[in-house]
Amino acid sequence: MSSFDPFRQTFELVKADGNIIKVDVAVLDSASQENLGICTNYGSQIGASFMMLLTIVAMTPSIKLIKVSLWIHILALIASTIRMTLLAVYFTSNWTNFYAYWAQDYSRITAGDFHRSVATETMSLILLILVQVSLGIQAWALVNLLPGYWKWFFTGLSCFVSTAAIAWRIAFSVIQVEAILLIALPNPDWIRYQSTIIGAVSVFYYCALFNIKLLMHLIKNRGILPTRHGLNAMEVLVITNGLLMMVPAVFAAL
Repeated sequence: MSSFDPFRQTFELVKADGNIIKVDVAVLDSASQENLGICTNYGSQIGASFMMLLTIVAMTPSIKLIKVSLWIHILALIASTIRMTLLAVYFTSNWTNFYAYWAQDYSRITAGDFHRSVATETMSLILLILVQVSLGIQAWALVNLLPGYWKWFFTGLSCFVSTAAIAWRIAFSVIQVEAILLIALPNPDWIRYQSTIIGAVSVFYYCALFNIKLLMHLIKNRGILPTRHGLNAMEVLVITNGLLMMVPAVFAAL
């Protein structure tokens, strides 16, 4: 019997300089499946962001539209929708053309492709800033009830953590945009790792802050369920923030 496996065969591509590269069909299938999975992920995030945006706009009483925190949430959802759409559109650009992708020949990348990639990175930065500001505002609503010393300690710490996360993300965005325009890897690469680490630390910090308040609520009320008097607005904020911040903390750890 022949040992030939048609699913593992290779074919050749001739580069512009005459050199020949071999492409494995199995590797090609793996890359295609990965790209499809990424697009599915992006599509679900576009839908989730857009539906959440519509829900907030449609169900929020007009009297509450004067709140700064609400507008930050709305802007963050708009930024998320635009960002994820741009990320999905990347797979229809010349960056992912078959020959350009496998031969690493980006000589026919258009100005529009560059502009979309830069816009995507810009929207990522804007989204992170909005998220950090939103977390800071929610944290202030919680720590504002603490005694004077602890209130200002956690306020200062929250400002420091968010500012550090934003500053490192700005630094990474600068080298990332430069890398896009030069079609090269980000340099220095350690800034990317530092930005990721500081961003994860900020998520862990706010998760811990909100869950400490949740723990205090549990100890005080001997449970998470409402008492005979019901839950007030601050208790609802404590419980929801504490529980919901566990989700990004898990993904940040991964």
